[in-house]
Amino acid sequence: MLAYPNIFVYVDASTRSMTRVALAARIASAQQCRMVGVCATYTPQPWFYRMHHAAECVQEDRDRRQREHERMRQRFESAIWERSVTAEWRMLEGEPVANMLKEVREAGLLVMGQTDENDNDSFVAPQFLESMMLEAGRPLLVVPYAGEFHSIGTRVLLAWDGGRECARALHDALPLLAGSRVHLLHANSAMRSLRVDATPAAHAVRLLRDVGAEVETEYVPAANDLAIGEMILSRAADTGADLIVMGAYGHSRFREITLGGVTRTILSSMTVPVLLGH
Repeated sequence: MLAYPNIFVYVDASTRSMTRVALAARIASAQQCRMVGVCATYTPQPWFYRMHHAAECVQEDRDRRQREHERMRQRFESAIWERSVTAEWRMLEGEPVANMLKEVREAGLLVMGQTDENDNDSFVAPQFLESMMLEAGRPLLVVPYAGEFHSIGTRVLLAWDGGRECARALHDALPLLAGSRVHLLHANSAMRSLRVDATPAAHAVRLLRDVGAEVETEYVPAANDLAIGEMILSRAADTGADLIVMGAYGHSRFREITLGGVTRTILSSMTVPVLLGH
């Protein structure tokens, strides 16, 4: 049986944090694997400590963050105590992006939340989610900041364009896809429709059937990125999908991240969990 060796879940002080912890715990229980809660909270910039009464401010901030860390650890443990999973808690201090990347490269699957610009408690660093997606080298399951998700992987929308990223996402998702019903949406952006190395959808279908998935395939004409992104979301709703699997397109240069149009559309408008491979 295909299975992840472990599930990492990012925990923060946001109201939605325990929703993704509960989802990660269900996956870990089904996969019979170890679960790791990871927290990397926002660290004040150096100029903060140059202000008047700096020593007192530093101590107050350290005490506040320690109380917050303990509260998050307790919430994490309370959320998983009924699940028969082995779990551990890791608290990261220092630069959040670099430390988080260093930690999660151990992950079989990393679970994080969709960015919610209206929730200040979820902020840790600019483009934090995007950095994990493009730089961690691990499959990333992103959970929307609205909605409840009681199942995952029973009905799946797989976005396929025959490229490296979607092939990576498909293989990364296989432990969740065994025995599922998969709607394979074969859609190429206009810029990629003529690529000579595109793998036919039939190859993906064979792989899915090898793990016992029931597959239906839909081919759509080449379109622009926005149209494809909206089509993925629409088909996911039409088919009752509880999971979208797709490749993540983008690049990072000196921590300035640029996402592809389809990826950007999905991350901003997602309504079900999305597993991304890069």
